[in-house]
Amino acid sequence: MKNFSPKNSFVLLLLLGMSFGYSQNSKNVFKPRFQKELNGDVAILANNITNRVDYSNSSNVPYYNHTSSAMLNDDFYIEYIDIDEDESTFSSSSAELFFESNSARRIVYAGLYWTGTYKYNSGEQLKEDKFTAVDAARENINSVKLKLPNQAEYTSISGTVIFDGLNSPEHKEAAPYVVYADITENVSALTNASGVYTLANIRATQGTLKGGVASGWQIFIVYEDNAKPKKNIITYDGFSEIASASVNLNFTGFQTVAQGQVKAQVAVAALDGDYKVAGDKVSVKSSPTKDFVALTNKIRKPDNFFNSAITVDNKHAVNRYPDSKNTLGFDSCLITIPNENNSVLGNNSSDISLKIESDSDKCFVFFASVIVDESIVQPSVKKQASLTNAEMLEIYDVRKVQQNKEMYADLFQTTSSKNRSTKEQTFSAKKGEAKKELIEVQTLNISGQEKGFYVMAKAFTVSQNAKNFIKLQNLKDVPVKSFVNKINNYTYAYLERFDQLEDAISYYASKGNGIYEEKLYIVSVNNDITGLTDND
Repeated sequence: MKNFSPKNSFVLLLLLGMSFGYSQNSKNVFKPRFQKELNGDVAILANNITNRVDYSNSSNVPYYNHTSSAMLNDDFYIEYIDIDEDESTFSSSSAELFFESNSARRIVYAGLYWTGTYKYNSGEQLKEDKFTAVDAARENINSVKLKLPNQAEYTSISGTVIFDGLNSPEHKEAAPYVVYADITENVSALTNASGVYTLANIRATQGTLKGGVASGWQIFIVYEDNAKPKKNIITYDGFSEIASASVNLNFTGFQTVAQGQVKAQVAVAALDGDYKVAGDKVSVKSSPTKDFVALTNKIRKPDNFFNSAITVDNKHAVNRYPDSKNTLGFDSCLITIPNENNSVLGNNSSDISLKIESDSDKCFVFFASVIVDESIVQPSVKKQASLTNAEMLEIYDVRKVQQNKEMYADLFQTTSSKNRSTKEQTFSAKKGEAKKELIEVQTLNISGQEKGFYVMAKAFTVSQNAKNFIKLQNLKDVPVKSFVNKINNYTYAYLERFDQLEDAISYYASKGNGIYEEKLYIVSVNNDITGLTDND
């Protein structure tokens, strides 16, 4: 299978052993398409290619109604979206990929899918349940045009037909189809992959069609970026009508982080999921002993997951033209698995089961993926402009102390109001003076400990309490490290170490670049500080 390296052959065997459940009407088997372990991430570009036409709107005008008053694709006269003003194309829509320019990335994989309901070129509705062709011709579906960022001309792309409902007795009325093409070479050849991607000449029925007209495209991009956590990315594709039976997919061959917060995402794409028809859901679990948990967020309801939208977590994807919130029967979604306290997916987990089902709304699922974090990247310290010693003292009242009992979490939880009052009185500015922020730099000498200025969270007299604290912070994605004073066995939990005091102060003042809400402390370890006032 393309994109499977020899080192991942074991994963391939596992994937080929996936368990599947299908509606009795479905003939196509989902198959693994791509698997890769790398430091990096995914990006998904998608858009619909048909849209409603009414007395005041052309098909290029976005359909923003994603409320209870929205009409369905069945209720509209449908035409192609065609944004490019190119006479050689009859349909076209676009989406933008945005990468920050200051990060080195390498495109590893780009998979393109296009899909639609396409019984004939155009049709009309004669009676309530009577539809007929206006143009009965049906063209080839396996060729489209692709325009990449900063390219003036289209490239013709030929794909492999995954499924064509025209050849299936139970699907011939709507004739849904799915086509796939590997466009990795096209995208990876770009100097900069950021920019606008336009797909053209995707086929679908225009006018009206039994079951409604729906269509769209998706590009699933995997890129390498050493600044990102290590992820295991698995995709597969196929075709299944989700109606009276569920599809059950089991992903294996990965390993979640051994400790800390487990993060994973699911990506799915489907055709003809109606916004106002409930009953469809996507659920996950990570072991046979656990129950399935429905995926949901602000846009996708647990009992109406496929609702004609293109979303990334809690937001509609807006960098598209047109940027319809209601895509009238086309769904593309990237959603984070809700996993508070690792309740769904635990540490050292190696499998995820995905269930896609519906008890009323009929839709056609053709793509699914899981993206699992296998490591946690500690956020890099954004070093602010260093202050000179004189500048630092102009801004802050920096004083040396031998110790601060507030820091010892086992002994003192808060400073008493009496102590706070005394401190405020002692360090209040004189009348008419601008009051500086007091920063106490505690001094500590520990044999064998690396010299530096530590931005400290807490110190503990009981080692188990320190372990519990560090585990809790890591679950919150706060990277806490520690060292032990061997003289008294106190454990010091800190966020970062700096060579220069001014850099430690900058990090302290920014609350650890905004990741730590509680009080921080600066502890000078094995340094001889001069030029600061003693506060003892």
